[in-house]
Amino acid sequence: MKIQWPTIPVSIAGLILTLCSVILLVDLRIEADVYGLLGKEDKAVQMFDQLSRRTPGLEELLIICDQEFVLDRPTIARITTLDGVIEHTRSYLQVGKSPVYGFSLSVDAADWHETQPIIQGTNGVLTEASAPCGLTGTPAVVFEMQSRVDHDLRVAIVLAVVLVSLLFTFVYRIGPLALFMMVPVGLGIAWGLAAYSLIRTELTLLAATVPTLLIGIGIDHCIHMIQSCRYAMTDNQLPRDQAVIVAWQRMLQPITLASLTTAITFVALTRASLSGFIDLGWSGALVTLGVYLACMGLLPVVLLYCPERWLTRRAAFDGPVRHLAPRIERRGVLLSAIAVGLTLLAAVSASQLELLRDNHKLETGGLQSRELQDRVSAEHDLSTSPLLILFSNPDDSYELLAATEQPIEISSIMAVGEVEGLLQVHPVENPFIRAEYDRTVAALGSWIADEGLGDWQLSGAPSLNARIDELLSKDVPTVLPIAAIAIFLVLVVGTRSILLPCIILAPLFLALVWVAGLMSFFGIAVSAVTIAIAPLVLGIGVDGGVHFISSWRRHEGRLADVFAETGLAIIVTVATSVAAFGTFVISDSPSLIRFGAQASLALIGCLIVTLTVLPTVARRFLPMDGGDAPKAAD
Repeated sequence: MKIQWPTIPVSIAGLILTLCSVILLVDLRIEADVYGLLGKEDKAVQMFDQLSRRTPGLEELLIICDQEFVLDRPTIARITTLDGVIEHTRSYLQVGKSPVYGFSLSVDAADWHETQPIIQGTNGVLTEASAPCGLTGTPAVVFEMQSRVDHDLRVAIVLAVVLVSLLFTFVYRIGPLALFMMVPVGLGIAWGLAAYSLIRTELTLLAATVPTLLIGIGIDHCIHMIQSCRYAMTDNQLPRDQAVIVAWQRMLQPITLASLTTAITFVALTRASLSGFIDLGWSGALVTLGVYLACMGLLPVVLLYCPERWLTRRAAFDGPVRHLAPRIERRGVLLSAIAVGLTLLAAVSASQLELLRDNHKLETGGLQSRELQDRVSAEHDLSTSPLLILFSNPDDSYELLAATEQPIEISSIMAVGEVEGLLQVHPVENPFIRAEYDRTVAALGSWIADEGLGDWQLSGAPSLNARIDELLSKDVPTVLPIAAIAIFLVLVVGTRSILLPCIILAPLFLALVWVAGLMSFFGIAVSAVTIAIAPLVLGIGVDGGVHFISSWRRHEGRLADVFAETGLAIIVTVATSVAAFGTFVISDSPSLIRFGAQASLALIGCLIVTLTVLPTVARRFLPMDGGDAPKAAD
């Protein structure tokens, strides 16, 4: 009985989902504030938010000018008349040092939506006055950071589409099909983000990377389907209509397993403590499922109605990839021994891997406003983001202000009049570096104890940064094991075997150890971004192993046939994923650069291990005899 693809019902369903998605996506916003990693429910965020609402101007907008330049009174007056600016708080006009002007705001200084018109208005006033000045302080840093990340993400998405399309066109020599292939991928991303918008209204920094990531993942599904269809037409001599159905049937299990492992990896991130990881987990899982549904439902429509010659052209590198099979068979043991040796060396190096102790630099590195913050600190011994101490007994704050012996770690301390018992503490050292923050807090604690004062609480932007570091330390040993166990269980259920998941996953751990070793060797510390990458690489990198083992069983262990059907697809899918991740490398955002570079290296490692080590492991533990099942026991 000839099976026909339900083109009309599938297309109508896709159209309905797309229209609903457009409606839901209208209100979805990108929030790139690094403190969004904590989430609004975190106790540290809630305390900081309460203090900010009770005390307008708690975080000032600062203007720092070149030395010997002083803002005139009319310019200062124009700035104070801007909506959201309360008053000119203070000026620092010391001889030989850059003048600094502080302005209190009536809005939340950490909300870039509220500070955007103020910052733009202030820049306009300074430009008209030809003032050689720049903006800094928390409002300026958050606004500049948000603007940069928003720009980088938009550029990354466009560049990822272009690079993936060019790569696909170069290999398969079918330019138009590359564009048509993007349609189901783009629709799937829209469907997933629309589903995410039902539970969250904002995309935080990590979650906002999902569309770019899923371009690579979605294209992987399409490439495997197209390659299988091409193989059915050229090697199996099937007509196009039948080849599409056969390809869909062959790819159903491996693509389903690959999608589930990727989705379950994202779900594992929801078990983290950082809210940013939770957002990344839900958005990634939903978008993965959306891309899966779109590719499996709509890609066959594209293949059925595109010109047949698009699917029969000879692909670039097809011959060389097929010729790899006999070479790997001859040298498989040697290649595996080399891989194990490299892993041992990398493991020794990885044991010295350090945790990033300055999470604030994840997004603020390279910002002009941050550089100006450092300048203010160096010239005036003044932190533009002070520590906040709130005493339970307001009288204790007055006693601390009156104390004579102030620790050398503290530059200045001042009262905040609007909230009784609240003090601003300006440390001498950078409070966003954890070691320096800890020294300042320890000095404060000793000072307060020596004065015999009562209970107090600590808040402020540096404390939020320390809170991120605290939760990050908890998530490091938690997220990766959960992801690995979840992927293993999905593979066990999908393959109905215990042996096969072990074979598929073992090479991936080798690749992760290689990346960890390289990071340690070059002095790159573990960060929030790195932790997000590790499980993602497991979820994405496992796809090649799933497709390889599926083809291995289908072709009864004949490596030449496996490479003929799947080898090129595995290489191209990793190349497209690396192209998608690699777009982040040209970003201005340090965290996105780390994300792209580390993920690309890990996926390249997965490709090397999959093509060189996995065939040897499969031949050793999964010997095939004709059409019989594997001899090795599950």
